Formats: sequence, C-alpha cells, structure tokens
Amino acid sequence: MYSYGQLLPLTSDFVKQGYVSESMDEGVFAVHILEIKSLVECALRCGMNLLCNAVDFCFLDGLYTCRFRYGHANLSNTITQCEAYENTASKDCPDGLFLRAQGICKINTDECQNDPCLNGATCTNTSGSFNCTCDAGWTGIVCDEDINECLDNPCQNGGTCSNSAGSFTCTCAGGFTGALCNEVLPNIALGKPAEQSSTLLDYNAADAVDGYNGTEFGVDKWCAHTDDGDTNPWWRVDLQAVYYITSVRILNRGRDQYGDLSYRLQDVTVTVGLTESDVSTPCGFFAGPGTASQLVVIDCPTSPQGRFVKISKTTGYLTLCEVDVFGVSV
Repeated sequence: MYSYGQLLPLTSDFVKQGYVSESMDEGVFAVHILEIKSLVECALRCGMNLLCNAVDFCFLDGLYTCRFRYGHANLSNTITQCEAYENTASKDCPDGLFLRAQGICKINTDECQNDPCLNGATCTNTSGSFNCTCDAGWTGIVCDEDINECLDNPCQNGGTCSNSAGSFTCTCAGGFTGALCNEVLPNIALGKPAEQSSTLLDYNAADAVDGYNGTEFGVDKWCAHTDDGDTNPWWRVDLQAVYYITSVRILNRGRDQYGDLSYRLQDVTVTVGLTESDVSTPCGFFAGPGTASQLVVIDCPTSPQGRFVKISKTTGYLTLCEVDVFGVSV
C-alpha cells in the first residue's frame, strides 16, 4: 500500500479505502482503517512509535478504529515522540468516543555526526540538540570564540603575555623560564673563568662572577674594573658549554667614597660566540647611563648560541660588580 511515495505496512487487518477527508481534516494524505480490540495494540499497529504520524482512534461497539493522518514522518533510526491529546466526540465516530493523537514529532537526530564542534571540542548529543565541551582557550556554542587569556595576566615574574588563537605565549624576563615564567633559570656564569681587556689594581674579571652582590666600590672589593687608558674595554666569560643565551644581567656600581660614578655604565654591547676569538653575535644593548646599584637586564630576543659572552663599550672604564648569564643547554 503506497500513499504519496510512502510505503505503509500491509497486513490482512488493513482495509483499503478511497476515502477523502472533509475540510476539518485538511492534510490527510490517506486513511487506513484497522479495527482491533485493544487500544494499545491499535496504537502500536498504527505505527505511532515508528512513524510518528497523527492517528485518530475511535471506540465504537467494543472496537477501536485508528486512522493515519497528516502526511508521512521522517523515518530514521532516532527516537521519536508523539504528543497525544484531546478526548472528544466526533461526527466521524457517532455514538462513540474519539481520541485524537496529533502527530507533533520531536525527532532526536544525532547532530554530533556532522561534527559541529570546532577547534578540537568534544560533541555530546542531547535530546533535540547537542553540547560542545571546548578545549582550553576556546568558548562559544560551537567553540569558535577565542579566549584572551592575557586578560588574567598569567605570565609571572614580569613576563609579557601574547594572546594567540586558542592559547597564549609568555615572553619571560631575564632569569625566568617556563610556560608561565614561573621557573628560575640558573646563573650559568657563576664561578666560570672570566677575562677582561685590562685590570685596575686587584679588581679582577673573576670578581664579576663570584656570586657577591656588593656595589660599594672601594669597600666591597668584589667588582671587576678595567684600567685607566683602556678606551675600548671589554669583559668576557667562558661558560664551558654551549647554550642558547636568553638574557644577561649586570649589577652596576653604587655610591661609594668616590661619589656616584654609576653613569659610566653606558653604550654597553653584549655579544655571544662559540669561540674565544669570535664573540660577535649580538645579544642586546644598554644605552644608559646607568644609575647607582642598578640591575640592568639585557634580553637576547634571538637566543643566540654561544659558549662565550662578552660585554664591551667604546668609552673608558668598564665596572661590573656582578654578571649573571641565563640560557638553555643546546
């Protein structure tokens, strides 16, 4: 039995009729009458659970009559529900009780089959809808909206946050590393061999990597200092291994018995090299002038590889009370 392209179940209980409904039943595509003794069986046989069509039931003379109404349903392997309502008398059911099940279908399709959730999100099908569980860094109904994590200042210890699609990046200040700049880098220059272009008295190059942070020059004799007449002074440390150099920190001299000569720390260039004879790869520059006991942080944006780190200037006197070098092993 076909009706407008829909194949209907054929059983001996169906009676084929060429019935056309009256105006009150506009949209009826076919009427198939089935008379059985059980209302439940009638509902099942009329296909409410499968086809979710509107069905009319009529109780008359101890029998139930059911009719398909209002077109065909969208057949699928999904769950359907029909809303039954209205007990009333009907001229189609003289002297009997008429139960109408209007075919309001709620078809629970699996939207997750179409992968609606974006950016690696997990889709969960729900009744009539779906939910997306977003990965970190994303929000929105389908996880297509980027979260600006930098608004919460996740980078620690002076790190700079840069937002990106679904994530963020911390650019750490000197001496720190890690995704959130919460890990302290070791000072890889501490105790390593150092040299300088000239030496004033006993202010040796090694005094800048001895771990002592005194800055009162003349009292704290633990600063490196080049000699008079050295117009192109430099200082160099041998790290004894190759590193990606990320930053260099210079502790400047403070006020002392000679007054405030901290301004001498200016036009300072930091370079990196793999060999002692070629320490020319740029790391950074400090224009200055420095201030008393200032901790100057010079970052190396390109993280050059090197075993040697050199600090130089083109004016007289280079005073370094302490030099810290930070980097990651190659």
